[in-house]
Amino acid sequence: MTRAKGAGRFDRVMRLESPMRIEAGDGHAELQFETVSDIWVELRRALPSEQANGGRIDGIVTHRATIRTREDVSGGWRLVEGARKFRVLAVSDIARRKGAMELLLEEEGR
Repeated sequence: MTRAKGAGRFDRVMRLESPMRIEAGDGHAELQFETVSDIWVELRRALPSEQANGGRIDGIVTHRATIRTREDVSGGWRLVEGARKFRVLAVSDIARRKGAMELLLEEEGR
C-alpha cells in the first residue's frame, strides 16, 4: 500500500487491471488480467447495510473506491494493492461533474 500525505481524498496508489479472455486451441478459456495503469484511489469499507443489501448473484460489495473519472473502467475490472485484489462489480459516475467516479468492489479471497 502506498499512502501519501497531502493527496487529498485520493490517499493510495493501486494498480488498475482489465480482464482479458485467453482462448486455447482445445476450447478452454482462461481469464487473465492486464495492467492498465497505477492510479490514485480513495478506498473504504462498505457499510454493513451495503454489504447485506448490495449483494448480487455474482458478488457482495465489501468496499467502495473513488477514482478520477475514466471512460474505460467497467464491471469485471480489478484494483490491486499488494496481495489484495478487489473485483469491480459496478461503476457509478454520479459524481462525474466533480471529476470522480465510484466503484463498488468485492475483495477477492475474503
